[in-house]
Amino acid sequence: MSRKRFHHTFYLLGIIALAVAMPLSHFVMGLACFLLFLNWIAEWNWGEKRIRFRKNRQGLWFAAFYLVYAIGLIRVTDWGAAGKEMLSKLPFLLAPLVVISSKPLKDKELHYVYISFILATLFGCCWNFGYAQTHTLDNIREMSRFIDHIRFSLCIVLTVVFCFHLLLHPLNNKTPLRYIYLAISILVILYLLYAQTLSGIFILMVIALCYVIHLIENQKNTKTKWASGGLMGLLLTAAIVYALYITYDYFHVKDSEPDRTALTASGNPYTFEENPMVENGHYIGYYVCKEELQTAWEMRSDKLYDELTAATLIRYLNSLGLRKDSAAVMSLSDNDIRNIEHKTANIYYTHKGSLRRALYETYFGLTLYEKHGVINESSMLERIELWQASWQIIREHWFLGVGIGQQRAALDRQLELQHSPIADKKKNRGSHNQFLTFWMASGIIPLLYFCFLLVYPFVEMKKRISFVYIALIMLLVLSMLVEDTLNAQTGRMMFTIFVPLLLFSNSRDVS
Repeated sequence: MSRKRFHHTFYLLGIIALAVAMPLSHFVMGLACFLLFLNWIAEWNWGEKRIRFRKNRQGLWFAAFYLVYAIGLIRVTDWGAAGKEMLSKLPFLLAPLVVISSKPLKDKELHYVYISFILATLFGCCWNFGYAQTHTLDNIREMSRFIDHIRFSLCIVLTVVFCFHLLLHPLNNKTPLRYIYLAISILVILYLLYAQTLSGIFILMVIALCYVIHLIENQKNTKTKWASGGLMGLLLTAAIVYALYITYDYFHVKDSEPDRTALTASGNPYTFEENPMVENGHYIGYYVCKEELQTAWEMRSDKLYDELTAATLIRYLNSLGLRKDSAAVMSLSDNDIRNIEHKTANIYYTHKGSLRRALYETYFGLTLYEKHGVINESSMLERIELWQASWQIIREHWFLGVGIGQQRAALDRQLELQHSPIADKKKNRGSHNQFLTFWMASGIIPLLYFCFLLVYPFVEMKKRISFVYIALIMLLVLSMLVEDTLNAQTGRMMFTIFVPLLLFSNSRDVS
């Protein structure tokens, strides 16, 4: 094997290792990046690299973001935090340089990368699902064992994109692999629904909808076009109607006017809360006898009857449409008791993978905020609180930001100034919006430059734009609206490796 071929093979294997590590291992991601850079140096073909740099000069715009982002160092006082963040952002500089100056991957080699990523994500789904079936989880997020559940959901969406690209590729038109890719897509989508990562589900739906619209628009047969459009409209209508039905079933009150003189079977009076919350169509604060609840609970369970258990028990009984007294507690099954012991407050929360469960959790958080101003039960409301605090900081430091590495501490201080209910909970967590995070850290110039990078290829590099690239950019942008996607290693690798790889791998190598 020649030296040139050896280094190219090592480069390909490094990219494959990185693709495998994205959904599975932070350590291997870092190791693969380090080895790729060492291989790039050891290749020592600077003449060829210089030619590729000139040919792919657009790729230098991506590498330059690191230097533009460094504007935020002007305001830095905590150089330890700044150094740590600049080190974590180093792939923004090095990854595009390595990709655009290395010998481009051929279609077949790029497919190896896709397949490796697909298999790694499928393995992660199987492992996580097996863990969830053999362990008791306090939160469905705990089933993601390798990386956090949000980033893993992005890997699932990208897996579906890769699968459909390979499924529709001319090389696979007449092979059984098409059915394998379709089966994998279905399996990982089912996992995504089971894990109930709403952001990942929403992103997948948006990408799928845009792709279907694209297919319909490019359909030459008018009848087929109308039939496809009608079918898509019917499916969308069905989904909307089902979601509206769930919403109606949650908020529509099924109870008649309460009898405030009613007594329990043991002759004790009920209490009735003023302006109670509605859940599952029943008023949580109606027909409650706290004394009987504690007595009956101590007969059914060895778990301590504390304030949290009492609240969980009341909500669980309410979700079943039962009154909150000893007779209702004694009527519960052993499985119901275990659910309450595990702090499951609604019978529908036990329906894993259902849309009803996801919406019910969201609706409870929104209702809790409306009635009592509590936002800790809704991740979306917490994000809105973080965005508002971030915007207050940006208004005061819009040009240069607060300094790289100091944005999280500034956000913590702002939350405390606002007396935010999440001031203690959200320490050092970031704004959950990548655009706001860049703006807070380095000011308006790096933010505008980053937006330029997202738009530029669609204007000046149209011939290199593929379905996979469009889907990847949609995935990243939609994710960055509600997450600090590029602050996490998996999101960072998706942007710094896959974006230049998709833009520059299929170009003709003239070196």
